[in-house]
Amino acid sequence: MRIAFMHRRLTGGGTEADLRRMAAGLAARGHDVHVFCARAREAPPGVTVRRVRIVRGGRLLRLLSFAVAAPRAVARESWDVVVGFGRTPRQDVVRVGGGTHRSYLARMEAAGLRGRARGPYHRAILWIETRQFAARGHRRVLAVSRLAAREVARDYRVPDERLTVIYNGVDGERFNPGRRPELGPALREELGIDPAAPLCAAVGSGFQRKGFDLLLALWRRSPPRGAALILVGDDERLMAWRRETSEPPLAGRVVVTGPRHDVEAVLAAADVLCMPSRQEAFGNVALEACAAGLPVVTSRRAGAAELLDGVLDALVVDDPEDLDALRAALERALGPERAALGAAARRLAEALPWDAHLDRVETLLEEVAGAG
Repeated sequence: MRIAFMHRRLTGGGTEADLRRMAAGLAARGHDVHVFCARAREAPPGVTVRRVRIVRGGRLLRLLSFAVAAPRAVARESWDVVVGFGRTPRQDVVRVGGGTHRSYLARMEAAGLRGRARGPYHRAILWIETRQFAARGHRRVLAVSRLAAREVARDYRVPDERLTVIYNGVDGERFNPGRRPELGPALREELGIDPAAPLCAAVGSGFQRKGFDLLLALWRRSPPRGAALILVGDDERLMAWRRETSEPPLAGRVVVTGPRHDVEAVLAAADVLCMPSRQEAFGNVALEACAAGLPVVTSRRAGAAELLDGVLDALVVDDPEDLDALRAALERALGPERAALGAAARRLAEALPWDAHLDRVETLLEEVAGAG
């Protein structure tokens, strides 16, 4: 197949990391893969990167100019299937990796973190979403969880026959419990974390959406006994907390880093991952933590929670704003059951290898291409 992907950025984590791996994986299987983007440092192996010229300015201009320019650039050539990774109004397949912006705004409003007013930037995103989920904007929607699919169906009335759910996969070698002795102690020493302290890790971008503010509130009030917290992410509001965490009551108990490329080392140093998301279509780091043999504490508002069944379901809280429930789940994850929970998490991850995910994506794209 000749495949075109569209996304404004190719550099970064989360959605961008998924795009790089998916594009490279399909190219390795013999497909002719092109990525249309405005910014990229280097091309994934076997992938052709096509630069889209956008208006250099604020985030509103960058958003709108790419939304207009990328589909036009793609339309100049013939493709078997065109995949948009969000915020482009026309494509064959919309890949929903972050949920809908409409649901995000509603969640933030319900938590008292946003007002009802919508600025130009948010109105522009909603305008693009309305078009990409309209009948003319796509032929299929690829959602990374049932939660994300429900958001699309509810917010934009996309019929079930156009929705396909394919959970993400994970690299079980990169994130492996066997690497804990190699990576964990070195990272704790680097960051000045007590080697004997129970350590909770939170990783991601989106300070309030990920619930980092909730974890800081918990550690201020009544953290799990003796536990330290490490927050890793690329977010201005998170970095603003560095100064406050150097003073009581957080000093010595909370470490804030910037973005790190060695997430496997962070997870190797940690004893539990906490992702109290207010809105999260999936949350790759939850599956990465499972692969690393860590129990995962998260909320039902994260798509990855759909996979946490059996004993792991006990660590999923209904409401991330409920700090008592969050603390109880963390204490259980750090308690006598920790080894059994970690082993169950690893078994879950082993059932979701990245190659199996790529098989399902390839099948979907071939189906769409054949129908076209």
